[in-house]
Amino acid sequence: MTPIVQLDDVRRTYQMGGELVHALRGLTLSIQPGEYVAIMGPSGCGKSTLLNLLGCLDRPSSGRYLLGGDDISALNDDDLSSIRGRRLGFIFQSYNLIQQLNVLENIEVPLFYQGRPEEEAREIATRLATRVGLEKRLDHRPFELSGGQQQRVAIARALASDPILLLADEATGNLDSSSGREILGLFDELNAAGKTLVMVTHDPATGERAKRLVRLRDGVLESDLRK
Repeated sequence: MTPIVQLDDVRRTYQMGGELVHALRGLTLSIQPGEYVAIMGPSGCGKSTLLNLLGCLDRPSSGRYLLGGDDISALNDDDLSSIRGRRLGFIFQSYNLIQQLNVLENIEVPLFYQGRPEEEAREIATRLATRVGLEKRLDHRPFELSGGQQQRVAIARALASDPILLLADEATGNLDSSSGREILGLFDELNAAGKTLVMVTHDPATGERAKRLVRLRDGVLESDLRK
């Protein structure tokens, strides 16, 4: 089976002032279809850098990144943008919804950029809104929704292009404990339905919900535990 993610000796360095920062130091990691992975570690360990690489928001300084078997390590910005739109779904701590759009319109945004017909986009968005429990909120705008409901919109939007990989960055960080549990329950359901999910979290209880726990320290793999 072809891995969804294959990182081979990936390094990422940054120039900050006169200092060279080694954010990732030769990371090798494979994620199979259908896995649910939590990435954890102390501040500065490389979690955000790794998520940016997985999400095609950045490139390795050296090493190789294969997404669904395709080497994307040296693609240009336009190609990376295309891959983000077609193959990846992002779920952010701050939701990143468009305040002027209602629930359905926010979910439709990725489909609009793909050039999907309006009727098809509306049908997909309606189905996904129902899937995340927002079928009675279709005309509401983000400011009319709770934090948990806004994150549900963001999850539905991330699913709109049927991505091969869902990436969640501290997705429950702005939510109260009850709403956070509901979102994690939805992640469980998505993974049970076959979605490959990688989430970055600082919260041990959240990390324990995943089926695999990857810990980083100082840009290297400290541990990799499958349950």
